[in-house]
Amino acid sequence: MQSNFPSSRLALWLAVAAAWPLQGLAAAGLVQFVAGDVQLRRGAAQAPVAKGAEVESGDVVVTGAAGRAQIRFSDGGLVALYPDSQFTVTRYADAGNAAEDHFAVDLLRGGMRAITGLIGKRDPRNYRVTTPTAVVGIRGSAFLIAFNAEGELVVSGEQDEIEVCTEAGCVGVKAGESVRVVASSQLPLYTHTRAVVPLPPPPVPFAVGEQVSASGRLVTEPGTPAPPPVTGAPPPGATPPAPTVPPPPSTTVPSPGPSIPTPPPPPTGTGTGTGTGTPTQPPTTGTPPTAGTPPTTRPPAQTPTTPPAPPATRPPIFTLPPIVRPIIVLPPIAVPPPPPVIR
Repeated sequence: MQSNFPSSRLALWLAVAAAWPLQGLAAAGLVQFVAGDVQLRRGAAQAPVAKGAEVESGDVVVTGAAGRAQIRFSDGGLVALYPDSQFTVTRYADAGNAAEDHFAVDLLRGGMRAITGLIGKRDPRNYRVTTPTAVVGIRGSAFLIAFNAEGELVVSGEQDEIEVCTEAGCVGVKAGESVRVVASSQLPLYTHTRAVVPLPPPPVPFAVGEQVSASGRLVTEPGTPAPPPVTGAPPPGATPPAPTVPPPPSTTVPSPGPSIPTPPPPPTGTGTGTGTGTPTQPPTTGTPPTAGTPPTTRPPAQTPTTPPAPPATRPPIFTLPPIVRPIIVLPPIAVPPPPPVIR
């Protein structure tokens, strides 16, 4: 009797292999957007790509002159392919473990924009994009790679930071920066760096009713009344206002009163009896001064002097020379004699 043990063991192994959920046997990603001519090459076969098609390790996606495609990978990452591109999934493994994860793709021509998924977040060293002239690694989550018209590779960072390496070394590219790779034997050249110049301050209001909004824009509002004057003690450190000095009072010199007699001038001439000129005493009028009382004297009246007016300056007088009119003398006109009278 022939034993069927080998056949039963083979059947058991087939059942286990069919039921085992191997992560490596699942599709690497799905095509979720297609526009224009997009082809998928798997081995020797090539077919047009439709929305929902599966992409596995080893597949090559080629876009035409107007073709575009977007692939979502199982770790949540996205890759958008530009026209005239050739993209190869070299090695992909989403094992959920940083020691076994792999995301290695090649870009031979065209351009791609990528947003990394869990593989790059678990360990950035497992994420690599290889081109003919450089290898791009990521430390961030979004970047752009494209070949320009001269065939040079241009890499731009969109979020966080990426690393572009050639045979000469590696450079870091932050968000908003870009580099250009001329050859694999040269370091990437920065073509655009992030500006470090500080932003200008917002404008200052310069008229009543103009204010600066929270966004820094100048807005016009209804006029506001002027603030009331501040009363009370000035704050510490403020400079007190200068005191107001009143103008000096005007002094009026009184004129002499009528009760004060004006002494007459001393007379001059010759006296009587002596023959020599002696001054005579003026007659005394009024009440003589009381003894012991000093005579009252007042300063002479001062007439305010007015400064003389400046002399009027007359403008200079220009005398024009007389106009000489030429006299034209005409020569006498010769009058011909009258013709003789013929009778």
